[in-house]
Amino acid sequence: MFGQIRIEFIFGIVIFALVIFYIVTQTNILFSSLLTDSRADTIKAKALNAIKILVEDVGDPPYWDNLAASNPGSIKRVGLAYNQSYQPYPFQPYNLSKNKILNLSSNCTNTPDLYKNLLWNFELRAYRLKVYNSTHRILFCGFDSLEPPVAMEIRYVFVDNGFGRMTLELW
Repeated sequence: MFGQIRIEFIFGIVIFALVIFYIVTQTNILFSSLLTDSRADTIKAKALNAIKILVEDVGDPPYWDNLAASNPGSIKRVGLAYNQSYQPYPFQPYNLSKNKILNLSSNCTNTPDLYKNLLWNFELRAYRLKVYNSTHRILFCGFDSLEPPVAMEIRYVFVDNGFGRMTLELW
């Protein structure tokens, strides 16, 4: 009987190895999907933060559109909300200034030069920002991609008191 292995022992070892293999593969699948979901959630959070600031804030300084051509380095934050200093509530969220949109359009390049891209402080890697008024597109900023975006945020806004839409897509 020495040196002989019973068939039940061999079956036991094979079943044990299959169970260990199954557990390892399921763990890898679980953690890879968690990492993908975590990345997608981070991108969605950036999209929400960026579009909220763009449509609800006037920017810093509030009249940054006057500085965009002469001194873009002095602009700390871009906001597209219409600014009325003579009102008790000085700015109107979701009412976008067409002048600010046009200045953003002329200062929104796809170069890594921070002074030429006014959206640098949002830390967006691959993005596409579009603003439409009631008839046509008045701002396109970012990249064209054939791949579907990871996050897409749409806000319905007023553009100089007319209906419009802002779309931010992130990859």
